[in-house]
Amino acid sequence: MLNLEEFRTRFQHFKKVDYGTYPYCFGEFWKWKLKTEDRNGHILSTFHLEKTFAKLSQTLKIWQWHRPCKFSELAPRLRNALKGISESYDQIRRFSLLEFDRVPDAPLELIWHELGSVKEYEKNPGGYYPAMATTKPLMFLWGQTLAFDSVVRGFMPKFGFSGLTDNNWSYETWRKVMLEFQDALRQRPDAVELFKKVSLNEYETDSIVPYGQFIDLYYWVQSKGA
Repeated sequence: MLNLEEFRTRFQHFKKVDYGTYPYCFGEFWKWKLKTEDRNGHILSTFHLEKTFAKLSQTLKIWQWHRPCKFSELAPRLRNALKGISESYDQIRRFSLLEFDRVPDAPLELIWHELGSVKEYEKNPGGYYPAMATTKPLMFLWGQTLAFDSVVRGFMPKFGFSGLTDNNWSYETWRKVMLEFQDALRQRPDAVELFKKVSLNEYETDSIVPYGQFIDLYYWVQSKGA
């Protein structure tokens, strides 16, 4: 799944792109999240919600998460979704990708519906939403899911599933893919060790490692020829 030398090269390339939008970039958001949650509560608590929304909004806008809509049209819905997933986020935030099979299903599915319906304007029983629009905010908040944009969906393993390059995914599709990535990562202790070292070097901790984001950038940067 991963060539670790390639990951090292691609991570450095991603840093240049990411910090080109400083301070509204994944690196700075993640550092702030770690410091905030280490000291008092979590980033979607009532106390931190507005600051989280402001930081996340600026970053998502730069990454054009809102296309083809105007960001201003989605902003109130995004804020309401972040408020709506606060308790569920608190229930899953301590689980890493390596423990995905232990993440409680109910809060995870609630998060999928709340974030997924921001751009769809309504929830649907099957949970079919644009994959990237749903997972990109969660990648910033939690770090354990890939953002699954069209580039990543094109380069990532397909695990024998059909339809993974489609724009819309169901909750069950996302969950099955995440379990596959969990299993693949569990089989690569060398990758886990490298990710921990990178996290310690970049973010001063390896107690919370953004495994999903690291894997996401590996496939995303591939398209840039790095």
